[in-house]
Amino acid sequence: MNAPRWRIIPLTVALLAAGPLGCDGDPAAVGKNATVRVLLTDAPSDYIEAAFVDIGQVQIIPGGNEGPITLSEDGTDGLVNLLDLRDAATTLLAEGIVEPGTYHQLRLIVEQARVALASVDGAQLRFPDGMTEQDMKVPSGAQTGIKLNLKPADPGQDGDAEGSDGGVEIVPGETVLILDFDVSRSFVIQGNPETPAGIKSVHFKPTLRVIVQDGSGSISGTVSTALSAELVKGLTVTATPAEDTYFGEYQTQSAQAVTGEDGKYTIPFLVPGSYTVSVTPPAGYVATPASSAVDVDPAENEVNIDFAIVEPG
Repeated sequence: MNAPRWRIIPLTVALLAAGPLGCDGDPAAVGKNATVRVLLTDAPSDYIEAAFVDIGQVQIIPGGNEGPITLSEDGTDGLVNLLDLRDAATTLLAEGIVEPGTYHQLRLIVEQARVALASVDGAQLRFPDGMTEQDMKVPSGAQTGIKLNLKPADPGQDGDAEGSDGGVEIVPGETVLILDFDVSRSFVIQGNPETPAGIKSVHFKPTLRVIVQDGSGSISGTVSTALSAELVKGLTVTATPAEDTYFGEYQTQSAQAVTGEDGKYTIPFLVPGSYTVSVTPPAGYVATPASSAVDVDPAENEVNIDFAIVEPG
């Protein structure tokens, strides 16, 4: 395996349409075409110290019968650690000139993946062969292209999902799509690290979500406790869509964040809609409230969604 090229790339794939030049580089073409940029960001994971992927070709699919447009032949230019990409940071994955219009899908080719296990309570996790790292088998679907639908049609609107095309309208100016490569769902632990048998293997099942950045919202708050400050650090906070929220065929509907040492968290890049927010408490403790219902408006940060860690009973 080729050695990884060490570049810090926060894993959000952002699609940015902004047209300084036309397809031929002629300033006179400004307003007729748009530049598409793809950026990366990441969600957290337990038990995994590093999760490397090598993304090759990146394509965007226009509406109608037109074929795909290749934005990059080598998106990440080698292996990158997705867990270096945190806290809503983004980086360029691909860029290209497209005509304004409706685009329905983004496609990514994953060429390689590798995982390194973390240390838990001072003990290094290992695979049965004693190694701490493992190459992942890339599923055939990833080799032919992970397909990410861009803003699917809502059957609650006029017509139905079949009668409405959905898609994202790319216009001259700037339009950004964020693609979140969810490590915790993409690198699936096989076995139980909390038992003597430990971790048997890790399966690679690429799981992503995509959202228009300008219209996305976020949720933030603080997890506190009157017990030990250590209890609120590194907890997973999850925003799960309410049952009546339509997100169509987005790859991943829920989103996560991890609390900092002060218990603060922010879940960025959320599709506007209704969510149930909850925190996973440390073993032997409970969170209060158990969950909170939150409505996320476009381009708004819903703040003070707070929780407390307490002893049960």
